[in-house]
Order: sequence, then C-alpha cells, then structure tokens
Amino acid sequence: MNLKPNVLICCNSQFASTDLLSEAMPAGTIPENTEADSLPSEPETEETGASDGKLSPLIRRIIETPVANFIEANEITDLGENGLFPEGLSMSDYEKKVEAELLAGGFLPDDAGIDVIWYCAGNELTFMSESERDFIRSAAGVPNAIIVLSPIIVLSRADFRKGIDDLRGLAGSRRVVVAPSASSGSNFMSMSSGTRRLIELTKWKYLEKADASDEEKETCEAAWNEFYGKRFEEWQESLEEALSSCIGQAAGRANFILNKPVAVPLTDLVEEGVELLGELVDILHGSEGKERRPGKRRVVHNAELKENIELLIYEIAACHGYVAGQNDVETILRHSKVSRLPADAAAITYAVGQVAKAVYDPQVDYDSKALLRIFRESMEEAVQMDFRPYDDADPFAHLDVDSELDEADLDDADEPEDADAGEADPDGEPDDGIHEPADELPDDCGEDCAPESSGCERKPATD
Repeated sequence: MNLKPNVLICCNSQFASTDLLSEAMPAGTIPENTEADSLPSEPETEETGASDGKLSPLIRRIIETPVANFIEANEITDLGENGLFPEGLSMSDYEKKVEAELLAGGFLPDDAGIDVIWYCAGNELTFMSESERDFIRSAAGVPNAIIVLSPIIVLSRADFRKGIDDLRGLAGSRRVVVAPSASSGSNFMSMSSGTRRLIELTKWKYLEKADASDEEKETCEAAWNEFYGKRFEEWQESLEEALSSCIGQAAGRANFILNKPVAVPLTDLVEEGVELLGELVDILHGSEGKERRPGKRRVVHNAELKENIELLIYEIAACHGYVAGQNDVETILRHSKVSRLPADAAAITYAVGQVAKAVYDPQVDYDSKALLRIFRESMEEAVQMDFRPYDDADPFAHLDVDSELDEADLDDADEPEDADAGEADPDGEPDDGIHEPADELPDDCGEDCAPESSGCERKPATD
C-alpha cells in the first residue's frame, strides 16, 4: 500500500499560498516562484470544463512528490461576489466542493479525497472579514485542517502578539502553525523553521487516520525523512539562528529600556524624591539600603521589562512554529523562578529565553528541575556577557558607530602586519547605576511558587 496524502493548500490571497508552497518544498521540487507563477490561472469556460483531465476553476495546480500530492487552490474569493469572501461558506463544504471537482476531472481515484488542509491566514487579521473569520472557526469541524499564520511583514512585536492571540481565539492553539511564506519580510526574526512543524504535523495527521499497518507507516515516515532530509537541515540551521537572534535582541532591549528616561509628572517626581529620601534615611539609620523603596521610574521600567520577556516567549514559540499564550508565559516564568526586575534585567531576559527555548524543543521533554538548572546556568553565563542596548525603532543603534575603520582590512598589501588597527569603543556596558532593585513580578511568578510537572512535551495532537 502506497501511503501518499493529498494536501489542499487554500487561501484568501493567491500570493501567500503559492509562497508557502515554495517554502515548504525542497529545492528543485517546483519551479522557482515568479510573479507570473503567483497569479491565479485563467478561469475555464463551460466548453473546457473540468473534464478530459483539465483543471477546474477551483484548482490552480497539482504538484506530485514522492511523499504527497500538493493541491494548490485558486483564491477562495473567486467563489464570492465582487471578489469578496463568500458568506456562509464552511471549511467542510469547501473541502467537499474541491473533492468533487478533483474527482470530476479524474485527478483523484474514486476512493480518495483530501487528507489534510492548509489554510493560509495572513497577519492582517484586524482587516479580516467576518465571513473569513467564520470560515476559520468552522475548521473545528474538520479534524484534518491546519491554520497557517504566514506573516508577510510585521510592523511591531506587539502587533505580532495580537495577531497570534486573535488567531488562537478563532481556531485554538493546537491546529495553528506559524510558518512564513517564501517572501516573508518579518522584521524582527526569521520563522522559516516553523515550516518544519507544518510538515511534521501534516505527516502525523495523515498517518493517524491512515488505515495501514505499522510497517507501512514506518516506511512512509522514512520516505518523508529522506525527501525532506536536506530541507530539515536548513530549517534547523534557520531555527538556531532565529533563536539566537531573538534572545540576544531581547536581552539588549532590556538594557535599552533601563537606559531610557521616563517622563513623569511633577507630582510623581516629588513622590519619587520622597521615596528616594526614605532610602537615604534607611541607610543613615543603619539598614544599609536593605529596605529599598522603588521609585516611579523603576516601576515603569519593571512593567516594560516584563512585557519584553513575554514578547520574547511568543517569538521563541513562533520560531518553532507554535502559538504561545498567557499560560505559556506564566509556566515558563515559574520554571525560571523569576522574581525581581530590573536588577540584572538583561541577564534574566537571556536566561528566560533559554528556558523557553528548551520548553518548545519538540525533541526533548525537560522536567522542572532541568528547566530550573537551565535558568540558573544561563544566568551565570549571561552576567559575563555584554548585551548592547537594542532599540526596535533603530535596530542598528546598538552598534558602535564611533569605532575607527581598520584600514588593514581594506588593503593588506599597503600596511605592515603589525599596523595599528582602530579599536572599538570599550565603554559598551550599561551603567551599573541603573541596575537597581525594583518591584517583584506577580506572586504567581515568585520564588515561593512550587514548580509544576514538566508539561513541556510539545508533540502536536489532533483535535
């Protein structure tokens, strides 16, 4: 028995589905994506309908590979009036419509059908019509459906998080995968590694429903691994690069937040002055500053630093292809035993990122003690590291622009080997004075929280 699923790729935008298909295929499997290749095919007339092996207006092309048949549909808006998303169309009805067209054209055997559906949802969920939202909600009635979030351009990290939350609310977290299109322009991280989870989830969904022996399923899985072998390696390299970038930038962002002045009203400044005066009184009375009273400015910093960590967790999950939620944030903070910010804020951010990286690793299931050990070891490592302040609005501001150009690098022949080279400005570390203790995080993230059971295994499960 030849186990080979039929995967339907559909979308409200032809470009997104075509680019996703290109990203999900090994090099050379399909022609290079071009502008003409991304355009929908010409609609067929009644005289040249779906008979005699011709594609119907619903289907753009079918790509056969050794492991699956990938069926790319035309825009779903083609079914509606005036190019709008058709009202009242459910995903199950759409699946049946496509299957009927494929059978009528002779592209599917009589006993075959659509095995897995990829629906590509762009990041512009704010502008999504209610009809399309209803279509995504109806995926709950199609067990083999996967909703793919394919960001084209992300204007801010907060917007990306909002898009994740919105889509999770529509479809649930188990059936949503974050994977980019081939032309993804995400401006704060690379998520191409998330495509691997899309491929793995497709394979698992198919094998779970396939009426085949264990030996046949093992043969099928081996074929997938062979077909995607080189692509898996590329995605793994992309994942490591993306995770390193996310964590490093988030730690640098923590230093940027601490360096940032906070504009507060005069009354607040007076209150802060009273608090700081109280600290001085404590010191004069011999408490040596043990009972510090954080001022307004540090309270504001604390809120921004915590938000920065939460956004980092969302980004790390997205790098693996998962959608995060508030429960994920709270669980990772508990496993990390985070209690105080902004003292060593950059190091804490780095260490929490390493814990999140382990939590979302689909290959290893870390228990609570292992995650806490990762956090503590990462903290020890991070305090020795130099995280330059990173500003989202000016991503190159953290670079040392005052460093002199090493002319020896330009022309080795004109300079002796021991020619003096310009050195980078050594004053790169943030001022120690700004690393002051501040408010604690919420109680559920404090030191007195008992660690949960690992709960870290992220193998996807079908609904």
